[in-house]
Amino acid sequence: MTNDIHVDHLYFRYHEQAPYVLHDISLTVKQGEWLTILGHNGSGKSTLARFFNALHVPKEGKVISCGIDTKHANEWVNIRRQVAMVFQNPDNQIVAPTVEDDVAFGLENAGIPYEEMHERVYRSIERLGLRGLETQEPHRLSGGQKQRVALAGALALRPKVIVLDEATSMLDPTGRIEVLSMVEKLRKEENITIITITHDVTEAMLADRIIVLHEGSMAYEGTPDEILSDENALRKVGLRAPFIVQMANELKRQQVPLPNGVLSHEELVTSLCKLKPIT
Repeated sequence: MTNDIHVDHLYFRYHEQAPYVLHDISLTVKQGEWLTILGHNGSGKSTLARFFNALHVPKEGKVISCGIDTKHANEWVNIRRQVAMVFQNPDNQIVAPTVEDDVAFGLENAGIPYEEMHERVYRSIERLGLRGLETQEPHRLSGGQKQRVALAGALALRPKVIVLDEATSMLDPTGRIEVLSMVEKLRKEENITIITITHDVTEAMLADRIIVLHEGSMAYEGTPDEILSDENALRKVGLRAPFIVQMANELKRQQVPLPNGVLSHEELVTSLCKLKPIT
């Protein structure tokens, strides 16, 4: 079974008289890649994400998730085990009185035998750095810890794909860093495909590939270097380039000979240090 996701000429509106929310979307997400779907609020990115695990089902176009056509209602449970979603507000995803019970919740609903469930729960807790918090009440945890609990519950189902729908937008900088670090670790060690839905251009820098949505259509597609270094293109779709990109571009306008594709503090500092001093 393929672990790719294919979207083919997808259109979507909420009812027949409503305007289209998505217009002719076609894309492929390859196994093991980190794809970011970037766009301002109202661009259609969260709506698109819900097609990946059959929370929405196309009436116009086709979506194939992990080799399964999402139009088949009898396959929806299977699709949602393969394509797990973590949403914006961790408090809305936590349903059990303890961390270990919450991680086990999805497995219980899936009918996983107790011994296997026990092993999966504690492996996921270990993998997400939650060891020692098994009996803690989730509502007492930090925002970053709560999102790691949600990720642990998703990981316990052994999905092929994890979709994070604005999953760091309500976190402080420390919580955001810890969640994204865990996501990158999971991708490398478990070969899980990661799809992040965000309006945060800084977060998008971590991806292998970026798709920019604007008013329900695909505006741009490319690597972070290609997409995030183009201030004018981002401005057209209501986004601002990362601060480092803005700074690097301003230095270039002042005739500082910097290379293209500077996206991080480290790259900017290294490039500046390599310049010959003015004599």
